[in-house]
Amino acid sequence: MLIVVALMLAAEPAPQPVRTEEAACERVKTRFVAVRRFPRSRIAFCDVISRADSPRGFYVLALHSNRRCDGICSTNLGWFAVDRATGRVFEWDVAENRLGPPISAP
Repeated sequence: MLIVVALMLAAEPAPQPVRTEEAACERVKTRFVAVRRFPRSRIAFCDVISRADSPRGFYVLALHSNRRCDGICSTNLGWFAVDRATGRVFEWDVAENRLGPPISAP
């Protein structure tokens, strides 16, 4: 029963357009939490790349945690792209500046 519930939570939602940066951020948070089993309370914000620097039809953003540390550290949880037409969430390859695989359950 527990396995079935976990698979249902990680299943990708039905396609639904995403029209704002805020909605794209929420979609990434929801997928990240469901797939990576990361506590939503530890997600702080999204850093959205400008529309001019994002590929057509996508919002590209970095997801950040609320991690606190002494000295130099990163709060970046990863880079993601959200398809504006379907709301699907993908990894974003920062080094190659291109779309990666969809975020899905392992």
